[in-house]
Amino acid sequence: MEHLEGEGICLRAVDFGENDKILTLYLAQKGKVAVKARGCKSQKSKLKYAATPLCFGKYYLAGRCHYTLTGCDLIDSFFSVTVDPVKYYCACVILEVADKMCLEEEYNHRLFVAMLNALNDLCYRAEYPKVSLFNSLKDMTLALGYEVKAITLKDYYNYFYHTHSTKINALRELIKLGEFDA
Repeated sequence: MEHLEGEGICLRAVDFGENDKILTLYLAQKGKVAVKARGCKSQKSKLKYAATPLCFGKYYLAGRCHYTLTGCDLIDSFFSVTVDPVKYYCACVILEVADKMCLEEEYNHRLFVAMLNALNDLCYRAEYPKVSLFNSLKDMTLALGYEVKAITLKDYYNYFYHTHSTKINALRELIKLGEFDA
């Protein structure tokens, strides 16, 4: 049984069985990996925090081709973005783009840094979250090897949908939310 440890961000968590979740993590040295988090839905679980999207920590995994979460040292939860709906949707867009645009175990250092910078900016500095997201999407798409000629968030949505046949649902919801601001 192989042991793997590294800093990573939880991109997605899906319920699996009675008390388990399947996590999608983006690890600093490995890229995107699927991980089983056993018992993390239980009230007494010590790893409940590690199985939530936006969790940035040092993850400890065991297994060969199917990894199981064995521990996590929290670095940042980016909790303050959950208080503001616009910031939360912006953070979800960042996670969803990384999840849907990367292949399993394909590591991209520039993308990891762009994601981390985007989440830090949204959480601690962004006075205008949509502007921050727009700039972050530019950095992330460049890290993925694409140059997008976008002037609005809707342009990014259309780019992902029409060019890659990928719906970024959080981005669509953020655009809808913006329609009610007028």
